[in-house]
Amino acid sequence: MYNKEKNLQEKFISLLKEKIPRHLAKTLMEILPLEKEAIYKRLRGDVSFSFVEMATLSTHLGISLDNIADIVSPYRSQWYHLHIRDYNELKPIDLNMSYNYIKVINLAADDPDSEFGTAMNMLPLQISLLHYPIYRVYLLKWMYQCGKTTKDKLTYSNTLVPEAERKTYQLFLEAVKKIKRTVFIWDRSFFRSLINDINYFYSIRIISPKEMEMLRQELSRLLNTLEHFADYGEYDTGNKVETYISNLAFDTTYTYLSSENINVSMNNAYCLGAFTSTEKDACKEIKNWIQGLKKSSSLISGVSQYEKIAFFEKQKSYLDKNFIIP
Repeated sequence: MYNKEKNLQEKFISLLKEKIPRHLAKTLMEILPLEKEAIYKRLRGDVSFSFVEMATLSTHLGISLDNIADIVSPYRSQWYHLHIRDYNELKPIDLNMSYNYIKVINLAADDPDSEFGTAMNMLPLQISLLHYPIYRVYLLKWMYQCGKTTKDKLTYSNTLVPEAERKTYQLFLEAVKKIKRTVFIWDRSFFRSLINDINYFYSIRIISPKEMEMLRQELSRLLNTLEHFADYGEYDTGNKVETYISNLAFDTTYTYLSSENINVSMNNAYCLGAFTSTEKDACKEIKNWIQGLKKSSSLISGVSQYEKIAFFEKQKSYLDKNFIIP
């Protein structure tokens, strides 16, 4: 029993060092209520991590205790955990989740081979946050479908993000631009779906006529942003951004973040929620699927001028013809 416990502790410490190759002790002190010497005793193996400490660290750092204990599930879906926040009421655990995700992105960014990949049928966070009025549309949709707010009280004007959370958004945007390579693969219908959602909320008087005009202008600015990425193929940090247009539709948004020591994959659910995994094999599957999707997609970053121009002209035309003008 002693040898088995020692082996589990050694595997856990090894995974900690793999996840956080630099400033490990300092990071653990931020998560656990322990002094520096107590942390070092555990990392040297002089003192064992308690179960509560291991569970706390695994939650914050995305370490699978099942893997450490060699527990193999016959159901591959147990790779994933559903992360759904309650956007009606911001809780400390929600803010902690955001800050931990940002830490993971920053850790991955240290790797020169770090990569962010997304195949999407809606705007990813790093794009929608550049256009806050549009992000509020997605938040409104979540509130309408999943929230506790009644339809009579729910309006676009009172769908706001708390200031504490908005601060995490800026940190997130700064972090993702540090990733060395980003791949966007767009479902051709994503812009049309967004317009249809806005039109619907206007039709049931959740969005006002004045707000409709503001959103129409923001949608136009959004297309300019996407075209800018397609033209220049990089963030303002100089890190590469590849943009593709898929010729095949897909049912939700799939994302992976990969580096030498970081592996995160997500499948969107309920508009703003996601099934999330930090398992390397799960990340590899999503990454392979997205890479394979390139074969049925058109690259519009910097090279295919005709395809790029045709795509954006079609989106602008749809906005002009189908967006409701009060």
